[in-house]
Amino acid sequence: MPASTCYTRFCKPARALLLAAVTLLPCAPLFAHHSAALFYSMGEKITLKGEVTRFNFRNPHAIVDLLVKNDKGESERWTCETSAPSALRRRGWSQESINVGEMVTIEGIPASDGTKLMRITAVTKADGTMVGVSTRIDD
Repeated sequence: MPASTCYTRFCKPARALLLAAVTLLPCAPLFAHHSAALFYSMGEKITLKGEVTRFNFRNPHAIVDLLVKNDKGESERWTCETSAPSALRRRGWSQESINVGEMVTIEGIPASDGTKLMRITAVTKADGTMVGVSTRIDD
């Protein structure tokens, strides 16, 4: 096979593919973040009171798992998410802000699909101490 055929057949497509990858790679982080409005009922707020079963202070969102008694007295597990740790630190949060076994009251916005998931807007400890308050849903 002549060298010009090899170049046309294999090298040009490989170069085009490499160029496309290098061009699009910096755009990947733009698609990684999503608006909370996609998942939560923006017009509704709820308040949950329960025992913390897990506090995961890691990216992309800090998570508080809460064991809550419903109106029938049955236990329900709720997953409550908030902002990234970097944003939370600016509001005074740390890994020690919430402890497993602690009773807390969490205010937030429920999932729009009816699952036991909410976006945290405020956390209050049993002694009345406020852990975090956010006025922005995407903070």
